[in-house]
Amino acid sequence: LTSVLNHGDKAAHEVRNGFLMSALGVLVFMWALAAIILVLQSVGVTVGWGLQFQSPVFLTIMFLVLAVFSANLFGVFEVSLPSGLQSRLARSSGRDGYAGDFATGAFAAVLATPCSAPFLGTAVAFALSGRPIDVILVFTALGLGLSLPYLILAGKPGLVRLLPRPGRWMVVVKWLLAGLLAGTAIWLLWVLTGVAGGRVAAMVILLTGLFILLATIRLPGRLTRPTALVVVAVLSLLVPTALTIPPQTRAVGQDWVAFNRSEIPKLVSQGKTVFVDVTADWCLTCKANKTLVLDRAPVVDQLRGDNVVAMQADWTRPSTDISRYLESHNRFGIPFNIVYGPNAPDGIILSEVLTSEAVLDALNRAALGDPVTAQKTDG
Repeated sequence: LTSVLNHGDKAAHEVRNGFLMSALGVLVFMWALAAIILVLQSVGVTVGWGLQFQSPVFLTIMFLVLAVFSANLFGVFEVSLPSGLQSRLARSSGRDGYAGDFATGAFAAVLATPCSAPFLGTAVAFALSGRPIDVILVFTALGLGLSLPYLILAGKPGLVRLLPRPGRWMVVVKWLLAGLLAGTAIWLLWVLTGVAGGRVAAMVILLTGLFILLATIRLPGRLTRPTALVVVAVLSLLVPTALTIPPQTRAVGQDWVAFNRSEIPKLVSQGKTVFVDVTADWCLTCKANKTLVLDRAPVVDQLRGDNVVAMQADWTRPSTDISRYLESHNRFGIPFNIVYGPNAPDGIILSEVLTSEAVLDALNRAALGDPVTAQKTDG
């Protein structure tokens, strides 16, 4: 939407080129992600989709960028470049504008990867379990899919002209976008708290506030604003590295027990049905599944049954045990839900997007009826 607003008064060829650069930004990010995955796989590191959201440094960068963008859109400060640089940009506005379009596409792709469900799970699993060429082809296809809106507008630049003339509505849209960015920043801060701890989140908030303050005031003496901003930004990145608390077992809900892979066969041998939910704070689909299905009757009533054990694996922070467990089921992203029981010792894998009917059916099939082997339901 921001890209459309920025191209509203440009010539058709500039609109086309701008959106093509945004699409290229998406593709380059996906290719870079594929390259990183191939390098990590070559050295034996387990990888998955959306794992960058387990990194405190990545979360800090994203929070800082979104908070600054949001403050800028709210009018807290305006970006002011040195006069010499402004002159150079004016002489080559097309190229520098395209650089901004490229960055917009790449940034959109970054925010689109915290969770694989409901459509990317199978494709990502195929890529990560296949050959290097499979990784490249699948991630190229994912990039083309994410960049499709940009490609459509590049093919039909006249669609941008359908927007009304500039007016107060643009101010309203600007504030709406600022609110959405602020909401996303708050969500990232919440995820950062879960990954790195409250101390890190508090320090990042303070340093981000200082960054925004420095962007709004005139500094005394020889200290230049760019220098001050760079120093604060570097400190913001050092905080999560220095203060992140070591990974530890996090508390689960009162109706759940912590994930223990070795306990599953023992519980099944005792006649129990085991429901495993692999989730994370940064997985929005996981949260939707929990709110709309797992925490509602009649599913929650059955999970509380005497013969059912609800087991939760929290993947908010890196966990080799959980990563290997997912990989054993040819899964590299979440949400992931599976039901074990006397009649399904190998498990019944559920769809990424849960429904009450699918969960109840899997629980009943695992406990009753004919024995079944590991399979995926149509839920």
